[in-house]
Parts: sequence; C-alpha cells; structure tokens
Amino acid sequence: MSDDSELLAALMAAALAPADEADLWPAFLDRLARLTQADSAWLLLAPQGAPERLWQAGAPWAGPAEAAGRMRAGRVYSQVDLPGSAPPPRPLRALRLPLAAGGAVTLALGRGGADFRALDGVRLSGLVPHLGPAMDGWLRLMRQQDRARIDGRMLADLGGGWMLLTPSGQVAELSPGLAARLEALAGIQLRADGWLACPDPGAMPALRQAVAAAQVPGAGPQWLALSQGPAVQMVVTSGPAGLVGRLRHALSARALPVGRLAGLLGISRSEARLAARLCDGQSLAEAAQDLGWTMETARSCSKRIFARTGSRGQPDLLRRMLESAIWLDQG
Repeated sequence: MSDDSELLAALMAAALAPADEADLWPAFLDRLARLTQADSAWLLLAPQGAPERLWQAGAPWAGPAEAAGRMRAGRVYSQVDLPGSAPPPRPLRALRLPLAAGGAVTLALGRGGADFRALDGVRLSGLVPHLGPAMDGWLRLMRQQDRARIDGRMLADLGGGWMLLTPSGQVAELSPGLAARLEALAGIQLRADGWLACPDPGAMPALRQAVAAAQVPGAGPQWLALSQGPAVQMVVTSGPAGLVGRLRHALSARALPVGRLAGLLGISRSEARLAARLCDGQSLAEAAQDLGWTMETARSCSKRIFARTGSRGQPDLLRRMLESAIWLDQG
C-alpha cells in the first residue's frame, strides 16, 4: 500500500471509529506528520452550533487558530500567504474545508526547521476531496451515538432493557448496564456461557418455553417473569432482529435522592421519605414502622403530602409519582 493510500486508510479509520471505543484522529495526524516530516500536526473541528474539538500530534502548537476563519476553503496555505497581520514565525501548511451542516474543519502542519517540500503541499491538497466528507460522517456518527446513549439512559432510568436471545435461550447481547442492574436488584446473573442464572427455580424453564413458543410461525408475544420479587418481567418476540427479550424491572422510590423527590413534589424531606415508601407499595402502617414513626405521625404527614401534591389519596399520589419525571437522570 502506498503512503497516500495508508494516509487515506488512517483518515477513514478515524472517521468510522466509535467514540466510546477509540479516538483515532491523533493516529491519523501522527501518520500525516511522519509523511510530511512535520514537528506538529493540528486538526480543529468547528461545527456550527456545537463546541469546537481540537486534536494534535507531535510537539504542542497553537496552530493557525486566529487565521482559520479567514482562510479560503480548499486552498493550501503556507506561512507566507496565511491571512493575518504578520506571517507566523515557523514554516507551516494549512487547509480549511467547510462542513455540510455548517462550520469548518482546519488541518495544519508545523515545522521548526527548514520549509516544507512541494510534495508536502501536494499531499495536503490530496486530502481536499476526503477530509470534509470524512469529518461530516464522523459528526453524524457521534450524534447518532449520543442519541443512542440518551435513549439507553432513559430506558435504564425507567427500569427497561433488552436482550438478543439465541434459539435455545442464551443471551447473545444485551443493553448496556442491564446485567449489573439485574444482579443488584434480583440476583439474576449472566454466566460466561450466555445462560441466565435466576434465583427463582421456575424462571429458566419459563424462558425456554417462551423462546420456543416465540419461534412458532404466527406466534405472538410470549410473557414471563424472571423474578417475582423484586419483579422482573420479560416479553419475548421474534422479528427481523431475531429473538428479542424486552424487560422491565421494579423501580424503588426509596433509592431516589430524598432532596430530588422533595423538590419535584414540593414537599419536605421527611414527607418525601414517607411518599417514597408508599410509592414502593408499603402500607401506611408498614411505612410508619420502617421510619420509626407513630401511626398518628404517619397519618398527619400523609395528609400534608396529599394536600401539597393535590392528591385525592394514596392511589392518586402513587399515580402522580409513577407518571412524573422523578425517575429520570438517575446517574
């Protein structure tokens, strides 16, 4: 593979690398710096309406940041013709390209000794057709991954998750963080061989039965419980993605920060502690015993909660809490 082909391969690898796995832009810059014998390689991404990103390879360098906004798109600049009041004190080559969604990307090379060769400018010019589309694709990939993380976070906050299952019922893949949540909540473990280990002895036979039934042509959703308490329920379906198990596990209002619960409901912290226990299914007597209160104190506190939240009683309070945003952004 030629040097230019290797450089383009490094560019494409950086553009396609998932942000949560590896950032390959420094590797691309390092290869470019070695090919052009530059001391520093500098890449500034300035998308419209979003924060700037800067990558560097080699010696630290401020780059042509001040002149970047005045550079013409697609032209390779040297230190002599770079827009600005005075030429930079070191040899450089710089290139600026527009982004499809607005903004620009600037690529620059710096050197402390002799000026760059003509071949180095040609090599930078060869990136003109590729750098802009590569960075546009990377930005789209980052936005998609950000949205997927937001969706995954909300799914986890609401007690949801998914599993891709094999025809025999083993777990091939699952939503991020789900395995840890199931083990912490209900003691359900994901073994190294892909099988679930459930404390409930009837859970795995029910899962195998549901997986087998879901594979019958025309079969509908198959429901089962992986745990009765705390509740973990699953529905297994068969579709284009294969066998998918969608889960919902119990949520605990007592696990929420008391201050957040009090602030969102407009009640005091002590009232929030009682409200959380009522939401988790405790009776007023059970909540009073759990908190170390008398029944009279619990009754008086519950009446204040109902009045401040506009609830008509305990069922209405539970409905308001379960429908509210208190479960979101749990970290």
